This record gives sequence, C-alpha cells and structure tokens, in this order.
Amino acid sequence: GTWVYLNAESVITFPKKFVGERREVILEGEAYFHVTASKEHPFIVKTRDMDVLVTGTEFNVKAYPDESNVQTTLLQGKVVVFVGENKKEKVEIRPSQQAEWDRGRVKLQVREVDPDLFVAWKNGHFIFRQDRLEDIMRALARWYDMEVIFANEKIKDLRFGCNVDRYSEITPFVRLLEETQKVHVKVNNKTITFYN
Repeated sequence: GTWVYLNAESVITFPKKFVGERREVILEGEAYFHVTASKEHPFIVKTRDMDVLVTGTEFNVKAYPDESNVQTTLLQGKVVVFVGENKKEKVEIRPSQQAEWDRGRVKLQVREVDPDLFVAWKNGHFIFRQDRLEDIMRALARWYDMEVIFANEKIKDLRFGCNVDRYSEITPFVRLLEETQKVHVKVNNKTITFYN
C-alpha cells in the first residue's frame, strides 16, 4: 500500500477517505512517500510552493516554512512537479533527480543527486557532505528541539562533512564538530552556542 514517513516538526493533512479520482494530501515539513501505482487515482502532495503529481513511486519532499527552498527528490518511478505563480511551471523528474524551488530567487532547478543523502533521516542517520554549519544545525535542531546561536555570521558558513547515527541526544554530534577544531561549542539545556 501507500505509506509515508514524517520527519521532525512536520505535519501532513489528508481526508478521512479519499473521494473521487485524485488522492490529495497537504504537507508542511519533510516526508518520504511510497505510493502505490494508480493512473486512475493520481496521488498529489501539495505544499505552499510546490505540488507533486505521482502515479506510483518513492520520493522525498522537503518543504519547511523556515527554509529558503523546497525540494522533491525522486528514488523510483516518475513525478511531475508544479511550481511558480499559481503553480503553472511544471517539470517531470527521473530517479536520482531533484527538483528544487528557490523561494528567494523564484527559480526552479533540476539536478542529478545521490538520493541516499536526502532520505538518510528516515533510517535514523544524518549524512552531510561539506554542508554549511547553519544548514546542518537547522536539521539537527528540529530533531532535538534545540535553539542554535552563532556568535558571528562567519561561523554559519563553516562547512562540515559527516555520516552519523541519530543519537538520543545531540552532545556526541557536537563533540564531533569540536574535534575538527574549527569551532567551540557550548551546550546549555536547550541552547547550543557556536563561537570561534
């Protein structure tokens, strides 16, 4: 059947019963979908900036309100993505491709990606490939319900690569960052402060 994994701080809204031809759900946040094929009953994931039309496939949609872009990453099957004003701009993507809508630049980009990087979260892993510290900590802070403070703007742009399991608390991950000697970190209850 069709099933969905929800990432931290994500909400999915769907009717008690799907009526008519279309199966529509509304997503805020991030979710991994496995959708049973049905040409007669297409599955549609609606977000504020991007709608994803599916006939049968596995894919990840990331649409957090506090991030500058919305992404759909395809693992298997076929999806059509609708974006832009009144969602009139459309693109079809193939497996191992990602459609990204940049909210700030109002621009759609399709690129080849390693889908494992974008769905690791559902298996309890975090994989970062030289990502900005601000982006890494945004993902982690959601899981651990933490507030992140940067002593200055430059620290946000430091880049780190790592592949770690999702521990029950954030401290082991923070220690890994400190071992690089690029940053100092202070954890105080629910607040993490990064400084030089």
